[in-house]
Amino acid sequence: MKNRTRIIIGAFLALILAAGLAQAALVAVEDPAGQEKDAIAYKQAYALVLEEKWSPARTAMDDLVRQFPKSAWVDDARFWSCYSQEKLGQSAESVFKCYQKFVEGYPESDWADDAKSNMIRLAQGLAKAGKPEYQTIIESYEDAAEDDIKMTALYALQDIGDDGALKTIIGIYDKASSSKLKSQIVFMLEGMESPEAQAKLRDITLREPDMEVRRAALFALGSHGGPESVKALKDVLSSDAPADLKRNALFALADTDDPGLVALYTQIALTDADPEMARTAAFALQDIEGQPATEALRRILKEGKNREIRQAALFSLADRDDVQSLPLLKEILLNESDTEMARVALFQIAESESPEAMAILKQYLSAAKDGELKRNALMAISGRGGADAKDILLQTALTSADDETAQMAVFALAEIEGGADNDALLKIMKSAKSPQARRAVLMAIAGEEGRASVGILVEVLKSESDPDLKQQAIFGLGETKSDEAVAALLEVAKGKDARMARSAVEALGRIGTPKAKAALLEILEKKLEAPGL
Repeated sequence: MKNRTRIIIGAFLALILAAGLAQAALVAVEDPAGQEKDAIAYKQAYALVLEEKWSPARTAMDDLVRQFPKSAWVDDARFWSCYSQEKLGQSAESVFKCYQKFVEGYPESDWADDAKSNMIRLAQGLAKAGKPEYQTIIESYEDAAEDDIKMTALYALQDIGDDGALKTIIGIYDKASSSKLKSQIVFMLEGMESPEAQAKLRDITLREPDMEVRRAALFALGSHGGPESVKALKDVLSSDAPADLKRNALFALADTDDPGLVALYTQIALTDADPEMARTAAFALQDIEGQPATEALRRILKEGKNREIRQAALFSLADRDDVQSLPLLKEILLNESDTEMARVALFQIAESESPEAMAILKQYLSAAKDGELKRNALMAISGRGGADAKDILLQTALTSADDETAQMAVFALAEIEGGADNDALLKIMKSAKSPQARRAVLMAIAGEEGRASVGILVEVLKSESDPDLKQQAIFGLGETKSDEAVAALLEVAKGKDARMARSAVEALGRIGTPKAKAALLEILEKKLEAPGL
């Protein structure tokens, strides 16, 4: 059977016809090369469908069937003929029979599912109008092999929205064997407000053997909320359901906003024999706002039976900005016995805006043994900003003998809001214990344009004995593009160190100002005047 793509092409061409590029939708058009007459006839007829001219559309579709009985477009034409009859207001029974005949004659058509969906809708209306024999149509689809057909019927029933439709949907669920179909029905039941729909969801959570469907029903109940949903989810927790399903019930309960959940989750986290269940309860508290939940998490963080449970509580405390949790976080950080826990505690302390948090970070820097955590603390201090943070970072850069820590302190100082002042950077260049701190200063200001960094770089040229650092300073002076750097570079270019002189000349070339060009000419003239040239 042909692909439905052709109808998209047909629709596009029909729109062209409808837009007035042909004189009338049924007027014969010139037969383009490569197009058959039946295809042209169908496009003309479909243009009438798009224009909602139902009477001529039906006539055109019926004519196509008579004139081209073997055409690949016959099934399309027959479907639209039935559809046009419905739009023309013909009796529901005659339209139903039209669709029924179409489905029997063309079961593989791309339009078969649409026809069956329309039959379901018509049958439901006829049954409600006093013709219950049409209810058998619904029942016939309950046993159909194709899940997508059943779903089509389900959506048609849901749109009707009466008690009979709900009863039929539940009946289909009870007879279904497909996990996909059952999950779809659970989704539909979630959107229904009737007690019967919620009762069915509760029954599924307790008795459905398919775990995926059962899990979907759990979250459907949680989304719906209310005392009955809470009771059903708690029943799952106390049942012999598999452990992973109970864990899902915990998260589903969190969506119900039940006020008793904090006490329940705390009890599970502290006493449940299943460590994973206890850990899940701690994580589930993360979704509950308010001080009681925060206090419960602090208690679990202190009293949890194992590291995983305490770590779950620690993660769940994130983003709460709870000042009262700082002493606990401080203890975890200073202890350093669990690096991962300490890292999370450090992050949460850094996120707090409390002055006490800054005091903890400062205390940790003086006591830290873990180098990576110490460097993370430096960046956390930089993120807080302020004069106190600048002073801490400066002192660390000056006094730390550990190269990585000293370097990170310089980078953190450079990143702080407002930046590091030149006096602080010069102080590091002159007095830092770590050579790496001095290199970090040059790296931090590398690429900066303007005169602000010139003083530091010139000071390096004058006072530094390390040739690599001096080379870095020369390169940096060239990157400033500032005339303030020209005199120092000219002096180096005239010096006896050929390597330094060459670098200084290149730096002057990068500055490129008239003053720098004049310096280059002066160097050139001096070289030309030299003996032997």
